[in-house]
Amino acid sequence: MEYRIKESGDGAVTVTFTGDITFSENVSFRQLLKDLAEQKIDRCVFDLSAVNMVDSAGLGMFLIAKEQADTAGWNLSVTGAQGHVASMLKLTKLSDLLQAG
Repeated sequence: MEYRIKESGDGAVTVTFTGDITFSENVSFRQLLKDLAEQKIDRCVFDLSAVNMVDSAGLGMFLIAKEQADTAGWNLSVTGAQGHVASMLKLTKLSDLLQAG
């Protein structure tokens, strides 16, 4: 997993992920959350259009991100999920929780 953070200047941030989001990416994902916590944002979109696979640990990381967003008072949503990733988000109802777009 790799990610790129893009700020739009109006309190919005888009995080574009590439690769698989799995247990082995836990450290990188926590670094992303730390990077987001250090910014003053109102909303964040996780762009998953270039993610091919997410495992249960990856889904758990999304829940941790949602909890951080709720605690810090910013909105988190996901977009671009396709194939396996979209199925996993729908199956676990995370697509509803993360306001998938």
